[in-house]
Amino acid sequence: MKWVSIFKYLSIEYGENIAFAMDQTQRVSFESNVDAERLRIRFTNRYGKNDLKIDHATIGKEKLHYITDLTEITFGGKRKVTIAPGQELFCDDIEYELWAGDRLVVSLYFGDRQDIDSICCFWADRGARVNWLLGDATNGTDADRAPLAVTAPYIKDDPNFHMMKIFTGFDAVQGFVDDETKVVAAFGDSITHMSFYTNALQKRLYEEAFGRTTFINSGIGGNRLLSDATTVQEIGKQLVFFGEAGVKRFERDVFELDEIDAILVLIGINDIMHPVQLEGRNGSTPAADIIDGYKQIIACAHENGAEVFFGTITPCGNEDYPKEWLPEFERVRCEVNRWIRKGELIDGYFDFDKELADPDNPEFMQDGCHIGDGLHPNSNGGGKMADCVDIKTVIGN
Repeated sequence: MKWVSIFKYLSIEYGENIAFAMDQTQRVSFESNVDAERLRIRFTNRYGKNDLKIDHATIGKEKLHYITDLTEITFGGKRKVTIAPGQELFCDDIEYELWAGDRLVVSLYFGDRQDIDSICCFWADRGARVNWLLGDATNGTDADRAPLAVTAPYIKDDPNFHMMKIFTGFDAVQGFVDDETKVVAAFGDSITHMSFYTNALQKRLYEEAFGRTTFINSGIGGNRLLSDATTVQEIGKQLVFFGEAGVKRFERDVFELDEIDAILVLIGINDIMHPVQLEGRNGSTPAADIIDGYKQIIACAHENGAEVFFGTITPCGNEDYPKEWLPEFERVRCEVNRWIRKGELIDGYFDFDKELADPDNPEFMQDGCHIGDGLHPNSNGGGKMADCVDIKTVIGN
């Protein structure tokens, strides 16, 4: 028997207060694909600068519009907990009858004002859901919506903010399961983190390996493979929420809690774009440097006993770019993709680029496959990406 994460997103560091909750319940629901009789939840204040105070927490099952099988979450037998900045802890083990296909609901109540400077988040529908409700609704009752008060302008001003689902306080729910259960992780940047592609992939994975596999998301929006969070020349500020370089965070963020069987890696577009687009440099990161970074990730994955599969980098064309940008981006992107397609060192690859590129203008994504910026796949584009992943190749028969 072993503990595996049945739901996991990464806690993102912001370095300053970005939101607050007060007299509100955060309700996060997600699908499980394992059978278990014990659960545990990791509560985290890893990147916080404020104490994290949770007044009440429960876990239950979502059935239609109701929450059933409610159980209190406790910490050393107590229902309230304060987690200091930089600290993490697991709740008391929860005796709980969970079956593959159940949809779990974790509810946290924040009574007094809780300033928030670290969150987990995603953008896509058709997977996990987040609701913020007025008052203590941890007992599963209906309550009025009370959206999280976001105070950071760089979040509120993002044109895609309306899609963003934000939660805080915990980052992983684990079940104690049979040793044969496999764990698949997705690692990458915003295309992974936003979850349009990974939600569709998870759905296929759970259908084809019902009760035998679980899937976790290790993406960070804006993340680069080789460099820590980009410093934007125009504002003279480092966007710390883009995270540490992928080669630095890979082992921690993928293997920290789980014995991983297979990893799907899609990263590198920000190494190509950010130096020119945000840092004001004359050229992108050399393809040879990106490939060297890939080799570090491959070696780390294999050392940890996991197979590693790569996705080719998808197009990023946008008519609003200065005319000199796209040829530079394409020169590097195509060279990196040629290396991936050779299949050296990796256990396989999936050609996301071929799946999404406009046949007549391959530097651009197909119309109707992105959220409007030419870079980030939407549900349609994400579905196409997921459909080209061979599930049996990833998890075996």
